[in-house]
Amino acid sequence: MLKIDVNVDMGESFGRYVLGNDEELMKYISSANVATCFHAGDPLVMEQTIKWAKEYDVAVGAHLGLPDKQGFGRREMDLTADELRSDTLYQLGAIDGVLKVYGMKMQHVKPHGILYRMVSENEKYIDTFLQTVKDYNPDLFIMLPPNTPAFERGKEMGLKMVGEALIDLSYDEEGNWVIERTKKARSPEEVAERAVTVARDKKIATIGGKMIDIDALTVCIHGDAPNAVDEAKVVKEILEKNDIEIANLFEIA
Repeated sequence: MLKIDVNVDMGESFGRYVLGNDEELMKYISSANVATCFHAGDPLVMEQTIKWAKEYDVAVGAHLGLPDKQGFGRREMDLTADELRSDTLYQLGAIDGVLKVYGMKMQHVKPHGILYRMVSENEKYIDTFLQTVKDYNPDLFIMLPPNTPAFERGKEMGLKMVGEALIDLSYDEEGNWVIERTKKARSPEEVAERAVTVARDKKIATIGGKMIDIDALTVCIHGDAPNAVDEAKVVKEILEKNDIEIANLFEIA
């Protein structure tokens, strides 16, 4: 049976401002990318999200972001390489500490928003990011777009690189994902069919309808989408109907 990991960005609420229905989403996924309080979230939200993940047997990864809550980590910042290293270590340590209290092991690291692109493609940051994760814990899976400089560099370094497909975002004809400053609702059925195509055929459709290669072990649904729960529910249903098992990276990678 084919297997694929389904991950969701979550833990992005702040104080009294609630973003996403994280507990409900836990019922349909295998991995949670929990915000580490830079682009979104706060310590209380982070801990509660981890508690839900343990309750629903969902693996947890660190969703690292830029220190830009107002821009939700989707505006590029001109960090130095040293700043990126320190910010990465700070965020990894914060979430790892909470996970240890609940007897959980951190599964993966996934950069958020524009940081995802910065550390995947920008030579100023690639080696610093990968080396920092390796220095902290070389056993962590690293979720990044396949066919990027960082992905190949990580494999050369012996790191556990995991290709990811963003099934609720659009891709251009060159295979670049299209960032949305405010997440839009997408048809749950369309998102689910994209998940099946990634798992079964290792392909995804572009805006123009072209099918491009994408070798991904995990597919992402964004928790801040207006209909994220509906998307996750239908994705689970359609994957199972197509004999594709949802499993976390510990189980399949």
